[in-house]
Amino acid sequence: MEIKPGYKTTEFWVTVTAKAIALLAALGVFTPEQASVVTQAITQLAGVVGVVAAAFGYSLARGSAKKGSQQ
Repeated sequence: MEIKPGYKTTEFWVTVTAKAIALLAALGVFTPEQASVVTQAITQLAGVVGVVAAAFGYSLARGSAKKGSQQ
């Protein structure tokens, strides 16, 4: 199994986004309440993306397995 570079993982981007929001809140661009709402929205979006990616990956794996069994 090939290991992806860190910047290609969901965990990396969720962490970078959370840190960026925290930095903006610390600089006063966001209030803590706004930062919390944005963080929650991004976390929910990441969850949706994860579910869709898992479903898509499963579909591809099953299609590949079925194609291989027919040959």
